[in-house]
Amino acid sequence: MTRNRWAAPLMLLGLACGGGEGNQTPVTPGAPRVSAKELRGLEVTLARNDLRVGQATGPALAYGRYDDGTTGVVEAAWTSSDPSVVEVAEDGTLTGVAVGRATVSASFEEFGDSLDLEVLAPNPRHDRDQPDDLSGPQIHVVYALPGDAEDGNLDRYGDVERSFDAIQHWLEGETGQRLRLDTAGGRLDVTFLRLSFTAPEGEERGDALLQDLEGAIRGSFGGLPDRAYAVYYAGRSGDLCGTASAEGRIAVAFVHPEGCSPRAVGADRETASTYEAVMVHQLLHVFGAVPECASDRLETSAHVGTSAGDLMYAGPEWSGHDEVVIDAGRDDYFGHGRPDCSDTAANGFWEPAGAAEPRPPGAGAPRPAIPSEDWPVRCGLLPRPAETDEPDTPEEPAAKPS
Repeated sequence: MTRNRWAAPLMLLGLACGGGEGNQTPVTPGAPRVSAKELRGLEVTLARNDLRVGQATGPALAYGRYDDGTTGVVEAAWTSSDPSVVEVAEDGTLTGVAVGRATVSASFEEFGDSLDLEVLAPNPRHDRDQPDDLSGPQIHVVYALPGDAEDGNLDRYGDVERSFDAIQHWLEGETGQRLRLDTAGGRLDVTFLRLSFTAPEGEERGDALLQDLEGAIRGSFGGLPDRAYAVYYAGRSGDLCGTASAEGRIAVAFVHPEGCSPRAVGADRETASTYEAVMVHQLLHVFGAVPECASDRLETSAHVGTSAGDLMYAGPEWSGHDEVVIDAGRDDYFGHGRPDCSDTAANGFWEPAGAAEPRPPGAGAPRPAIPSEDWPVRCGLLPRPAETDEPDTPEEPAAKPS
């Protein structure tokens, strides 16, 4: 991200006071002098420096830097160097108009800052599985909309790709492995699926919504035995963040704007956040987490119960965690290597991570940045057939499921 900072000269006038008898304001001895903090600079921030034609993002924020070391958002004036490429609204919201590059600038008092942006063409939209780059087990990604839902273009605007870029970056650093994703022509293959039912109808279906999604996916482009499905569903199911079915090999993240989190899907290509954690949580369920043989498994659901920073945690409500990890002790569901217990790391949907750049001294593995109010992940599951006498009846989620 290129920054161009500028600041107009600040003129200071000094006045010399003589020793005459002019009026003076007495100062009470010992009273502290109180002066307003002084603005020293401006910095513009935006989660991304690229957008697609037709996409709105932001708003960009202008932070004032003050002489006491503090910062704060200021109401800056915004301009675009080329409104035919990028339009900028009064509040800093940016809209891509045409393919090209433009500089967006903010000014406040005598200070300013700017960002260089690139506007790209939208991705092509596909409603069928494209010819695969690879053979064998793969995770196919689906962007699914209820029949009446507004199209957020998460496939065309690259949000889903960015989401999986962040997921892969996180997994590579955390586990040394990455997901084996279905790609076509070197790019993530994302299938768009417009559903026959409305968003209210889907929400009324409750746990059966997962079965509806599975049926729609397999009815539209088949169900291959070596496929798992990662679905970004633009609808709600109560206050759940996601759901999964190991038997159906389908993981779902609910990305309705009034649903699980105000965070965006794929907001940062490098750092995973709420919806990326939800998707990995659900995929781990698809792979078999958390097995009954795990020492920390809850009796009521396939989650762990004591490690509050574990991605598969579903204990009492808890906030304020500093980081989210995958199998905190490597002894419950990932990478334990026990022959007597299912290990989600031992399946064909993983591949070794490529050569990673060395981390700076003292730097740890990349971890998701998840707001505390989004934690734990709220998850509703279809039980595995071995765990119930009625395999067609979904389990009722706990009051605060993970």
